[in-house]
Amino acid sequence: MATKTHKQRRGFFGLFSGNTRDYQAEDASASDITPADTVLYGAGMTTVASLMASGNRKARTRQSIYDQWSMMEADPICSSALGLLVTAALGGHETNGDLIFIEKRPGYSDDERLQRMVEEIREDLLPIFNGAAFNVGYLAAAFGDAYARIYSDKGVGVTDLYTGELIRPPLVQPFERGSRTVGFAVYTGEKNFQRLSKTQMARVKMPRTQWVPQHGVFEKSIKLALEQDDIDALPLMPAMAGGSLLYPAEEPYNNLSASLLGLVGQRWIDSIDEQMLTVNLNEMSREQQKRFLESIKSMLTKSKEVAEQAAKGGKPILERIRHIIPVFGEKQLASMQAPNGGQTGRSANISIEDIMLHARLTAGAIGVDLSMVGFADQLAGGLGEGGFFRTSAQVAERARVIRVALADFFNQVIDVHTLQKYGVVFPASERPWSINFYGSISALEAEKQRTRSEGMSVGLLLVQGMQQLKELGADKKMMINFLTDIMALDEDQAEQYADNLARQPDDDDRGL
Repeated sequence: MATKTHKQRRGFFGLFSGNTRDYQAEDASASDITPADTVLYGAGMTTVASLMASGNRKARTRQSIYDQWSMMEADPICSSALGLLVTAALGGHETNGDLIFIEKRPGYSDDERLQRMVEEIREDLLPIFNGAAFNVGYLAAAFGDAYARIYSDKGVGVTDLYTGELIRPPLVQPFERGSRTVGFAVYTGEKNFQRLSKTQMARVKMPRTQWVPQHGVFEKSIKLALEQDDIDALPLMPAMAGGSLLYPAEEPYNNLSASLLGLVGQRWIDSIDEQMLTVNLNEMSREQQKRFLESIKSMLTKSKEVAEQAAKGGKPILERIRHIIPVFGEKQLASMQAPNGGQTGRSANISIEDIMLHARLTAGAIGVDLSMVGFADQLAGGLGEGGFFRTSAQVAERARVIRVALADFFNQVIDVHTLQKYGVVFPASERPWSINFYGSISALEAEKQRTRSEGMSVGLLLVQGMQQLKELGADKKMMINFLTDIMALDEDQAEQYADNLARQPDDDDRGL
């Protein structure tokens, strides 16, 4: 019986043998490709060194890249944008607040043992996942990677996940074989180097959609052989930094910081209220003149120190500064007025248009409109009354990449749990559970409902139009022309509808 089944399967796959032979025939032998063929047609001159720079962005060390992202992570706009994306990705249950949902796959509903295993996994790991979900999701969005130290016991499974400061992304170096993460190195000090396996640590890996120029890729290219087909024979290589949602926003963020610094610095300077007064002193001796010059010098130095303290401390100067200068040959007290008519501060308002431009670019590069992070007044009038909902829906769509990375992360932890507790690790295609998120924010649901409602309205109008055409006695040709030219349907759809209506009897024929 088994032989017969095997022959039947071979007969089924034999239907595709012709396409298989064509595919194999098109596969060129690697030995037929020569360097001369590439050089003659403009290629071959580019080496891996081109990855060291990308336009104005030069190669940086791993630590400098993470320093930049750490600084951006603390910025109010960047932090709010990342938090909004992670919140949209996770969502949560309406009543109990669960963020992660471990559900049974329909294909394994007949196996009671697997069903019971999924229930036990849910009971054991769901509280742990809910506690770590937002933290690792936020760090992954900010740094491109996030890590969790897995604590497990034999026969019990995973008991805890540590996501604290000792395993922040700048301190962990993941190692890969191909694109599979196989180990980790943790640096918590000059003499504290620790190695961890994938059963001890799990990784949230964001998609590497943009290359971040960095040192180390040249050395990696020397050791890595792309001609090797066996992934297990590939060398163990460190993973490059990347995947951060903050990387496209680096340049606008730097411009925003510079613009804000200039604005705040100008405010500090404008807060200084300073004037010079002259007083009449006749017939000074040389000694008096010397003391007079020293007094002037000390006054100016004091004024400079006050301004420096205000700039360093970030606090405006609220008291008034007055300097008394002795003069000769005058009978009265005189005052030197400021250029703007004696008024303190500046005579015109400071424009913030450049700051708002850089802020919009920064938020937009991360994937969030500026109106979603505290600037609701920036909503464009062209979006209409539903502009806020449409902007929110775009955020929910952008957050899907975070869901994909988090689902893979939780599956890694569950694999360790099943290995320790049940002694088995399921292939990805045969897992009896699935990781689901119900983070569709209300704005996305409103957008879906609006789209569905508009589609239903169009469909009902189409049905009414075809019914009226039939009542008017239109023939098939007229109906096709009306549906294609007036209703803007495809010709195939119009013919299908016209044929269906032509076959239906009239109301009089049906006795109605």
